[in-house]
Amino acid sequence: MADKKIHCEQCNKPAVYLDREQGVHLCRDHLKESVENEVRRYLKTKSLPETLGVAFSGGKDSTALLKVLSEIRSELPCSIIALTVDEGIEGYRQDTIRAATETCLTLEIPHKIIRFQDLYGYSLDHLVSGSERNACTICGILRRRALEVLAQKHSISMIATGHNQDDHAQTTLMNAISGDVRKVFSGYGPSSWYAHRIKPFARVSEKEVTLYALLSGLFKDLPECPYAVSSLRGEVRTLLYQYEQKHPGAMRNAARCEEEIRERLGGTYHPEEYKACSVCGWPGSGTICQVCMVLGKDIPHHNTVTKE
Repeated sequence: MADKKIHCEQCNKPAVYLDREQGVHLCRDHLKESVENEVRRYLKTKSLPETLGVAFSGGKDSTALLKVLSEIRSELPCSIIALTVDEGIEGYRQDTIRAATETCLTLEIPHKIIRFQDLYGYSLDHLVSGSERNACTICGILRRRALEVLAQKHSISMIATGHNQDDHAQTTLMNAISGDVRKVFSGYGPSSWYAHRIKPFARVSEKEVTLYALLSGLFKDLPECPYAVSSLRGEVRTLLYQYEQKHPGAMRNAARCEEEIRERLGGTYHPEEYKACSVCGWPGSGTICQVCMVLGKDIPHHNTVTKE
């Protein structure tokens, strides 16, 4: 006996997605429409600049975001530019950079790339070679600075990232475990130094994002980063997925918890003011910024790191 086909709740076409929390099935067209409408709703709450930068790794999340923005760009009061950081990871980054370049050409979106090698004088492979330091932590610190340098070079004051609802939920739980309330507000406050970060997929699940990329024909089967290792985020991700299976909506509730905290405490919480790094001049929480601490440990001379 053939399996009974499940149809879209809105048009009776074959369904490709089930929202387990709402119990609603959607076809490919209505799933794509749902994702694009959610991004529209989010962007309407933001004061967009003349040019919106998109942190673009070439992976599924940032690819899906760039595709959504290209679909609705005629409705936006700004132009779009893709910003890519090439960390210099042999056997991995070449493929993702190539995929990012091809996607930007397909979508006709300007694409700018900055390399660790050019900014810091060394690739990530070199920086972590023979070291016991966590490559992901080092990469994250240096990648954030590189993205800021690239944004300033092109006069970009706002950057959209592909972080989805699942990422938000994981970060919320990780912040709760660490007890560091400052992380909840990082990247959201106004600053003359740093580009303001926005996350249009904040209420879009990872499954929806992945399906959107697949249905748009832009999903590419890319290699995993060789430095990706088991971490607290991996443990939290597994825990949340288990809860989501038993209690549909748990992921969404966890993600919105962070939004509630920012909304309720945003007017009363005042993080410490940035201090100019005594080495490179960039702002940080101490007299020496994280980038200089990372580079200075193994590399005594790194005057290539400057504010542009």
